[in-house]
Amino acid sequence: MSQITDQVSSEIFNRKPYLRNYFQNWPTAGLWDIIPAKEEGQYYVSYNGEALSSKFFPDKQAERLLESHNLKSTDVVLLMGLGNLHLIQRINSALRPGQIFVIIGDDPSLIEVMWDRVLKDTLKIPGRHIFSGETFLPLGMNYLESLPIDRVSGLKIIRNQSDMQRELVFYSEIENRIQSVFSAKMSDLLTKFEFERLWVKNSIWNLLQVAKTSPERFKISSLKDNFQGLSALLVSAGPSLRKNLEWIHKIRDKVFVLSCDTSLKVLLKDGIIPDGVVTLDAQTNSFFHFMGENLEPIPLFADLVSSPTLLKEPMFRSVIHSVTAKFQVDAEGTLIREVTAGGELADSVFEEVGDIQSGGSVATTAFDMLRYMGFSEIYFVGQDLAYSGREIHSTGTHHNEKWLTLVTRRQSLERINEVIIRKRETKEVPSCNGKTVLTDYVLELYRHWFEESARSVDLKLINLNADGALIEGFQNLEPERGIQDLLTKKDHGYPWRKKEPWLVSLLGQKNKTDAKLGKKGKELFRQISDDLTFIEKELIVIETENKEEFDLLTSPLWIWVQNQLYLRRMVRKTEIYLLRHGDLTLARKNNLLTQSLRKELKYLKRSLYPMSELLSTKG
Repeated sequence: MSQITDQVSSEIFNRKPYLRNYFQNWPTAGLWDIIPAKEEGQYYVSYNGEALSSKFFPDKQAERLLESHNLKSTDVVLLMGLGNLHLIQRINSALRPGQIFVIIGDDPSLIEVMWDRVLKDTLKIPGRHIFSGETFLPLGMNYLESLPIDRVSGLKIIRNQSDMQRELVFYSEIENRIQSVFSAKMSDLLTKFEFERLWVKNSIWNLLQVAKTSPERFKISSLKDNFQGLSALLVSAGPSLRKNLEWIHKIRDKVFVLSCDTSLKVLLKDGIIPDGVVTLDAQTNSFFHFMGENLEPIPLFADLVSSPTLLKEPMFRSVIHSVTAKFQVDAEGTLIREVTAGGELADSVFEEVGDIQSGGSVATTAFDMLRYMGFSEIYFVGQDLAYSGREIHSTGTHHNEKWLTLVTRRQSLERINEVIIRKRETKEVPSCNGKTVLTDYVLELYRHWFEESARSVDLKLINLNADGALIEGFQNLEPERGIQDLLTKKDHGYPWRKKEPWLVSLLGQKNKTDAKLGKKGKELFRQISDDLTFIEKELIVIETENKEEFDLLTSPLWIWVQNQLYLRRMVRKTEIYLLRHGDLTLARKNNLLTQSLRKELKYLKRSLYPMSELLSTKG
């Protein structure tokens, strides 16, 4: 490693330690050079004798390229290629301090060559990062995935054309991955805007009901790594499911069968009783996936935000709770955990309920549950992630049952599917059979999540599918071929049935949740009630302040709200709006915040009223 002892570089390395790893003897180090351009004071980058920017006026070239991009203070700026050092300087000067500027390169050896000339002054500013070469790209993706999207209005990609032409495939693949990450993050943010207040309400209800009502509640952390060395089958409701039911029968005694809620009815109608079923939906619509079925022998795996209406029904004997959390490592090496709104309250009742990562669908959550419980290999059935045969779901699901009631002489089931598909933003993607299959934007996000997950887990992943979308990182096999290894294994003997959730479900055994949970539930209720009373009183005081001089965002009340995460999540939309509209008057900002707080205060108080009756009538 080269010795860099100047104070500025040392300070940068202390804040961004990954940068030290660029300064080692990379095999291509001798191919890079920085050469004076014809215009005095300007330089161009050379790779193996080839100029990667203008030899005459590289700064003018950078200026013209930057003029075609309207950079906003809320943009994340991404530069593809390091071939023009003046472009790096100009972008850096155009951005505000702390604004995110990420440079992507294809060769780590160029960093040392450019360090003193341009990179040192750029990277000393917070928010500036560089990831160059295959070795550093995973770190770059982690950093981008961990960025808080709240203050970001868009992603601006600037391309140095010489680099793009030299390594077109490399930069195109990286750009596609980054675009997918930001699309998923924006989709996630919009979902939060729509559902966070419901998630908070559901989490509170479910935590208060833990020790109050049947079914009996358990936490998934009690099953962590319990089933190592065993195989699992995750069943989704893709169109190909109905064709593969015969294969599930053949391997039933070889695998732990975990069903998504949408596929449950399809399995039960074919005589297959899964070992567990997963639900994630915070709305009561999920109830329809379970209606009319005997579900007592099947434990329900339910996220804490799942519909309380479903979870208090006697159709299940046991519920296994978890919370959804995302984990990323940023460029400084810090582990970042973001839990779904309401999940931060779980520790008030449970001790370490168990964190599950999710890509937004029930199947992604179910996959991480299986990983969390320690299964060594996971098989997938019905995971089409596409409109195989121009259908949306397998026959036998609740969706298909509902559509069958709409079938008439003039409207067939095929036409109903076609009308829905045509309303969506569709595209063709590679399929498991070597051809292409139709998918859409949302299904593509889920496929991207599975592919990224496959890169980060040490599991054998087998997609038993001949029709759906190809999932990179998985073994995509026709079912008959894919189950051959399983058929040679001994029957597992259902070892999970010795665990408490299954003893309760299968035998009706009573293992009443610890009485301490009931006490903790009451304490949580009192805490939330006190929080709301406090806000109400403070807002009355704030109404007397001069809104042209008083800043609610810097007040003790707002600092307190920021520390009550479940409350802050409920006003997130307003907070982000203010961050992105800095030109609003102080009075306008204060009015928007107080209106938002009062609205959420009223919503929670209305939600808590029936909860108080629950606590008083049941001890």
